[in-house]
Amino acid sequence: MFLSYFCFLYSKPLILFYNPKSGRFNSRKLERIYNFFSGEFGNCILISNPEYLKKIRNAHILSVGGDGTFHIAINHADLESNTFSCIALGSGNDFITGFPRRGLEVLALRIMQNLEQKVDVINCNGVYVHNIAGIGFEALIAQKAHEKNYGIPALKYIIPVVRNLFSFKPITIEFYSTDFQYNGKAFMLSMGNGKRAGGGFKLFPKANIRDGLMDILLIKPPGIFQKLRYVWLVNFGKHLNLRIIEYRQIKECKITLPYPQKFEADGDMYVAQELRVAVMPELLKVIQ
Repeated sequence: MFLSYFCFLYSKPLILFYNPKSGRFNSRKLERIYNFFSGEFGNCILISNPEYLKKIRNAHILSVGGDGTFHIAINHADLESNTFSCIALGSGNDFITGFPRRGLEVLALRIMQNLEQKVDVINCNGVYVHNIAGIGFEALIAQKAHEKNYGIPALKYIIPVVRNLFSFKPITIEFYSTDFQYNGKAFMLSMGNGKRAGGGFKLFPKANIRDGLMDILLIKPPGIFQKLRYVWLVNFGKHLNLRIIEYRQIKECKITLPYPQKFEADGDMYVAQELRVAVMPELLKVIQ
């Protein structure tokens, strides 16, 4: 094996974590990945129950799936003692697109050499968010995207957007941060760590996962004839100069809603009436 020399120097257990309920779970691809890493590392453990991750310390956790699977991993495993990687096999792989694409051999070598990078995460009501959290239209799309599998990953977001764009009613929010306050109607409010969300929409073109800041995107209610144009601009990250857009880069904020509502965090759904959100600089150690 071409990595055998580095394998002798590597002592951490390697944990392959997968979610059999994910939208694009493929047992054959998982088996191929497991066989490869087992052959290179020897001490490779396959886990699908996230509760087992809570017991793991001083290991490297390789999440095989999309943003949702990685979200489960970092919210169950200890972030201080473990390092993490992700192999993009999910229907939503937005976070991982911020890193160079590498083959299994290169990724394995980087893991053996412990070439970790420390990146930020967002803490939203005690939930760790590696890519995006949001309320309003964005949360609705995240919910709808997981209700039906359309086969093609991009369609799981595009179809719900088209079906709900004109019928969605804006929500009322009270937003407070040191640098920016807003009280009124909103089409959506999203907090981003990575640049992309929803299968490729460039919601946060200024985002940097290592800058110690989270990006805030507030979209005020658009006119009915403006919606399609705005969606097109958001898809390419060309929306920051629109009059209905408020875009900020901050460290923490508080969001108050008139009643408990759904919010999404990396595609997983939660309910809250008040959200306390803060960036956690360099909390997550990744090897990609």
